[in-house]
Amino acid sequence: MFRAGSFEFQTRHLLVIAVLALAFTSALIMRFYPVKYGFYLNEFDPYFDYRATKYIVDNGLDAYWNWHDTMSWYPEGRDIPATSQSGLHITTAVLYSAFGGGSDLLDFTIVFPAVIGSLTVIVIFALVRVLGNTSAGLFSALLFAFSPAIIQRGNLGWFKSEPLGLFFGILAAYLFISAIKHKEIKYAIPKAVAGGLILGLANASWGGIQYFSIPIAIFFIALPFFRRDLTIPMYVAIAFTVFTLISAAAFPRPGMSFVLGLPGLGMIGSTIFLVIAHFLKRFSRSQVQLRNTAFLLIAFVAASVGVIATEAYLSPSFRYLNAVFPFLSSQNALVESVAEHFTPTVADYFVDFSVLIMFAGLGAWLAFRRRDDMSIFALIIGITGVYVSATFARLLVFASLGIIVLAGLGLYEVTRSIMAHRQATATPSVTQRPTAATREERRKIEFAGRGHPASGQAVRIAYTVVIIMMLSIPMFFPSNSNWLSSADSPAAIANGGTGFRTQTNDWTDALNWIEQNTEPDAVIASWWDYGYWITTLGNRTTLADNATINSTRIETIAKMLISDEQAGLKIAQDLQADYILVYTVAQVRFLGQTNNTETGATEQVPIYTLGQGGDESKKQWFMRIGGFDESKYIESDGFTPTPEFWNNTLLGKLFPFEPSSYVQLSDGRVASQPQPEWEPGLTGLYTQHIKYPTDGGSDQPLHLVYASPSFENEENIMFGVFIYKVNHDYVPNPQGDPYAEPEPTTANMTTSNEIAIINTTQGPIEIEFFPKEAPKHVDNFIKLANEGFYDGTLFHRIVPGFVIQGGDPNTKGDDSDRSTWGQGGPGYTVNAEFNDIPHTRGIVSMARAQDPNSAGSQFFIVLDDNENTRALDGKYTVFGKVISGMDVVDKIAALQTTMVGQTPQPANPEEARIISISIRESK
Repeated sequence: MFRAGSFEFQTRHLLVIAVLALAFTSALIMRFYPVKYGFYLNEFDPYFDYRATKYIVDNGLDAYWNWHDTMSWYPEGRDIPATSQSGLHITTAVLYSAFGGGSDLLDFTIVFPAVIGSLTVIVIFALVRVLGNTSAGLFSALLFAFSPAIIQRGNLGWFKSEPLGLFFGILAAYLFISAIKHKEIKYAIPKAVAGGLILGLANASWGGIQYFSIPIAIFFIALPFFRRDLTIPMYVAIAFTVFTLISAAAFPRPGMSFVLGLPGLGMIGSTIFLVIAHFLKRFSRSQVQLRNTAFLLIAFVAASVGVIATEAYLSPSFRYLNAVFPFLSSQNALVESVAEHFTPTVADYFVDFSVLIMFAGLGAWLAFRRRDDMSIFALIIGITGVYVSATFARLLVFASLGIIVLAGLGLYEVTRSIMAHRQATATPSVTQRPTAATREERRKIEFAGRGHPASGQAVRIAYTVVIIMMLSIPMFFPSNSNWLSSADSPAAIANGGTGFRTQTNDWTDALNWIEQNTEPDAVIASWWDYGYWITTLGNRTTLADNATINSTRIETIAKMLISDEQAGLKIAQDLQADYILVYTVAQVRFLGQTNNTETGATEQVPIYTLGQGGDESKKQWFMRIGGFDESKYIESDGFTPTPEFWNNTLLGKLFPFEPSSYVQLSDGRVASQPQPEWEPGLTGLYTQHIKYPTDGGSDQPLHLVYASPSFENEENIMFGVFIYKVNHDYVPNPQGDPYAEPEPTTANMTTSNEIAIINTTQGPIEIEFFPKEAPKHVDNFIKLANEGFYDGTLFHRIVPGFVIQGGDPNTKGDDSDRSTWGQGGPGYTVNAEFNDIPHTRGIVSMARAQDPNSAGSQFFIVLDDNENTRALDGKYTVFGKVISGMDVVDKIAALQTTMVGQTPQPANPEEARIISISIRESK
């Protein structure tokens, strides 16, 4: 089309630009989807990041570096640069100054993540183009535009670390790989330096970017095995690593913790490995180069193990260790309570990636076949991305990155093969003088090419249609969790952080009320989730927020809420809280009738069910973080509050509801008679009851000063923000130390006067029962035993060191189908009776399916007391214990097994047979 120097702009370049423009606009449209719910910052952290960016714009960078915020984490405050993502704040402030154009900073930060996320499609194109080729890069750019995990963490209003961190991280990876590919050092080094500086800035923008240290370090180690000349890679590695460390260390966070932590040491160590490998290969004979490099690798691994074993590094956070070593399990309730820390399931991967998994698999296979340096880097990105994402849902962005890179390469290879097939078969070779035979062969090929041009075109059209259809499937299927619906996510402040796709002004009205009606120096106590909203939009001081920099403070707030009224008030006053805010989500199910005590008239009142994302849904985490016994305050369904919760916790009194009755609901309708007490399978119904009314008198410890509009208007969904003023003149009288660890509830292990004798082919086993803790399970087991239900069944599942499991009627008979073992039952289920009895050696507990209320006849006997067996605590109903015959249990556990699917079954069923179970009175 035209020439600029030595560069010729051709039609294909125009096509590339058009596809990239399509990818960018598609990405922007997808990320702007939530605008239909309102123009808000999304989630919680973006409000702090906006406030921090505004501080730079208003006060300058010098003031920001010295900013100790006194409005958060009162009274200690917070060192902002040392505890936040400074790279995000500084970059946004600079870009706003350059491109803001007089717009409001809040509007700029709302749009910023959607724009930067859309621009990342250009960067991913550049990276994959260097790894593969232009077409593969275009495929990856289009796939990146629609990736659910990336959109959900980078859509409109998501002014958090991920969008900018990913942009910088991928840009740094592109510059690094481009430098490696250069054949001239004068071009490679500047790119390596720029890439290192940008990667350091990326780490200062999002802590998750430490991930990139993993594939880059592995790539440094892999290069000597796949590339002959290591001269340019060595210089690139040195420059890239040095400037990454300098750039990261320049920021208070990550600072030296990056340089001297595992990410920095990993890059330093692998760079040293590459330098040594370079000189080792240079001064070794070609026959022994590979052997010597392998010995070097062994020495490097040994040195790395030594560093880790001696902990000769700055210890990273548990979250980073957990990402690197997913088998580590968190025992911290605070960490586990965060939704983004939940472990992804296999279903999450299929929903997020769908058909891309197939193309990514093809790309991985091709990369492994080629085994050149670019293919190896793509393979490393794919494997490590999926690996680290197995720990936290938040890290699915890295699985997306790896799968998109490999899928782009795989899609290109398939497309190239299909599109080039006709041309390859129709073009004869002209490199040799044709013989009679080759002339005849050429004639046949030319005839075929002339005779069937339409068939080649049909193949290409058919392939295009099939590919478009395959890539369109995840856009619309499954109906409620497809790629399009994943973008349909309201801002948390718009829907109250619930799962409802709706808009409410309850939170914005409440925060506006706080700013307009509370004292300027007022201190607001709430669960830490809402701290950033209160500080930024309510302009008031808070005790805790999403930074979670003081876990002891969060634990104290949990104690305040779950303790009894007097202890909770004492803690609130000690924290110098002037107001307490709680948030409750409820739904109006029915209109009931009540008598007005003053007029005697009958009035209609709303009847609510509770739950969907407020403090009523988080209360179990308050209890775990505060060290309370959940079973005391929550029924066995894991949600319904007990009378103890409503009567003897401050949170129960702050919720403006009280239980009315308990019913079984089906499709939102009552399907049973109301019951005064909760039973498994029933749902609580509640009516309004404000325990601390505004006009309650001066001797009342708290007064309700604000209730959000949907509570007063009795709408279908109630997003209730309730603010209580603390009466500092009230003198609480707690019983004991309110900060002491709560006394654990001990299980009632009183045994019944009946025992069961399980006669097996290995000998008898005697068990006793715990009817106080699991009355229904005990009755059910005795009933089935007396009916002869268990006679002839097997211990069909044998897991040494864990359990032996039996009681399935499908195992009766010599010709029973092994594939059905473990699926049978009595034809009914028994509701859960979870209790505090630990799963130690000899415990007899009830097996079940995913539904907690799905127990039937199958039971298991615990073989050991370890972390695997104790993981069953509170999830399976313990109803008995072996009092004689554990030697028989051990014999069964030692039997030879055979795997059927995922289940180890006895190889010889007769050796694990239950002859009969009889019930007799204990002596």
